[in-house]
Amino acid sequence: MGRMRAGFLVLALAAAGAGCQSSTVATDTSIALPPSALAETKAATSAEGIDTQTAVGSIKKAASRDSIEAYVPPQTGSVFTWRNNWATLPPVVSYRVDGVVSGGEQKYVKMTAVSGLKEKISAFYETTGFGLKGYRDAKDKAVVTFKPVEERYRFPMKPGDKWVTKWESYDHRKKSETSGGGLVEVLRFEKLKLPAGEFDTVKVKLPTPPDMPAGLTHFIWFAPQLGVTVKEQISNGSMNWTQVLEKVSLPAS
Repeated sequence: MGRMRAGFLVLALAAAGAGCQSSTVATDTSIALPPSALAETKAATSAEGIDTQTAVGSIKKAASRDSIEAYVPPQTGSVFTWRNNWATLPPVVSYRVDGVVSGGEQKYVKMTAVSGLKEKISAFYETTGFGLKGYRDAKDKAVVTFKPVEERYRFPMKPGDKWVTKWESYDHRKKSETSGGGLVEVLRFEKLKLPAGEFDTVKVKLPTPPDMPAGLTHFIWFAPQLGVTVKEQISNGSMNWTQVLEKVSLPAS
């Protein structure tokens, strides 16, 4: 089966590292997060009204339907461990939440791989909606950059919401590009029992990743109380790739 291409932490990074399909889109390295701007900004976080040490997401009432009103970043210092069954990926990967950082005029949640990958890689997500901006290495050099961000969620968000996404990504090491997107559908709220615990989640249907055969379905489950995707599944009945949250370690209060 072709290379998998999606934005959920190790999945996107591993696919990008394997090489992207070339396209006619002109190379634009300016979409990388400026290295000089990526600094820890606890003061800026407070100014934005986000307390990453104590904030948790919530499901609130919106008229007669349940809705997630806004994205709330995960607690700084939290460590999330995911397990997957895809043969070409590390079976277990852990990411630590380093907090909110500045990237030009934007704010991003920085999450750094602390185990499972061969090198120290950090992922950057927009604080407004957990949209993936890209990855940088231990020397703060861009590895993969998305333009615009890979938008999997749009807040406020409720079952029945639909929108169309379109993104392009650039692999700075391979000097290659790919693009993706399509219809995103918010399906329903589900209580999900995972190895890491039981969570209230919202299930979202995503477009099939680029370079994948037709007939596959792509679902993700987002837990607002954690601020991260806790499960992802790409399947067609006979093939079932799944990545699930195996463990979560929250910082001591």
